[in-house]
Amino acid sequence: MKEMLKRIVWVAFILIIITAISGFLYTQKYQSEKSVMGKFKQQKFKKIDPKKAIKSH
Repeated sequence: MKEMLKRIVWVAFILIIITAISGFLYTQKYQSEKSVMGKFKQQKFKKIDPKKAIKSH
């Protein structure tokens, strides 16, 4: 029972490491392209000019 639990923990750990490495490599490969979330953020949140923001109050 203890050996089986140890094996499950090791497999979970290895899968987490593989997922982290593949995610890191994916972001490095596609960092120059804008993601869907990045496009959404740009459309939803416009840049605010601080001078205009102060004048409006």
